[in-house]
Amino acid sequence: MKTISILLFLLILMLCSCDPSISAHDDGLLSIVTFNCQTLFDDIEDGDEFSPYSRYEGWSRAKYEKRIDKLREAVKNDFDADIIFFQEIESEKVLEDLLDSSLRRRGYLYYTVADINNPITVGFISKYNPVSVSAHGSGGSRLVMRSEFVIDEHQLIIYTLHAKSNIGDGEENREERKNTAALINSLVRHEMTAEVIILGDFNSEPGIYPDDMLTMLDPCSSREIIEESSIPVCYKPDRLDPMNFYDPLLDPSVPLSGNGTYYYNGSFFDYDRLLLNKSLYEKSSAFSIDILTSSGMNGIPYRYDPESGEGFSDHFPVKLTLFL
Repeated sequence: MKTISILLFLLILMLCSCDPSISAHDDGLLSIVTFNCQTLFDDIEDGDEFSPYSRYEGWSRAKYEKRIDKLREAVKNDFDADIIFFQEIESEKVLEDLLDSSLRRRGYLYYTVADINNPITVGFISKYNPVSVSAHGSGGSRLVMRSEFVIDEHQLIIYTLHAKSNIGDGEENREERKNTAALINSLVRHEMTAEVIILGDFNSEPGIYPDDMLTMLDPCSSREIIEESSIPVCYKPDRLDPMNFYDPLLDPSVPLSGNGTYYYNGSFFDYDRLLLNKSLYEKSSAFSIDILTSSGMNGIPYRYDPESGEGFSDHFPVKLTLFL
């Protein structure tokens, strides 16, 4: 398995004299959102656009600006998070255009993307200055972003991914999802004392046996699951060990505000997840997780329609709040 590590440049301060804080809010809360934007393409035609996001097919600057305005209002009114991780954004320009003066005044001073050569890459905007950002590949078409923050003396490492879809080339995509899982397992193996989150669009849900990207403990052990190139997850915190992750969406004791994070062909799926390692779970005094359904219609994600310009995304954002 080949691993690519690319140090990315970090941007931007609203004022060059601004000294970024590394302390959480006075209430000790840290909030993180993961959100698949559903093919958020910019207004520059550079040849890598998916259909129908080309000028020939009717994509325009006006439609793009309307989409960016909607997302900006959602960040202001609905997300209200310290760090927001996006999937399916075309370029760094999308984040540059998103962060107008109103969002900078709210503290969003930093942004970057994982891969400038992938038209549906991952990236983030943040109120906190990352210590480092790097991108890692497993030989497939999509990179995993690793970002590190130090907040109130917590060393927080966040892996962001957008796994290949279940739709289309099923077996090939499944193999790439497993390669991504193997890559993440190899990376986190060296960070067991850090506080780690794996988040993003996994495009699969945990199974009982290690045949895909995420596998629940029982009947298999963490080691057996990792050996099968899957990420071991559990829903009981007392089952946590340094090799597996707690998945709040699996925990029946955690109240959720929606039926799922993604809606397709009449069914809900929890593809958008945030996984916590043992160190983070133990060092956080409490947490909450919410599926942000306000952008949907009748409890269903309001899929964006590039022809009419209506809608938002076919995914709901998911928000994790940590009490540090």
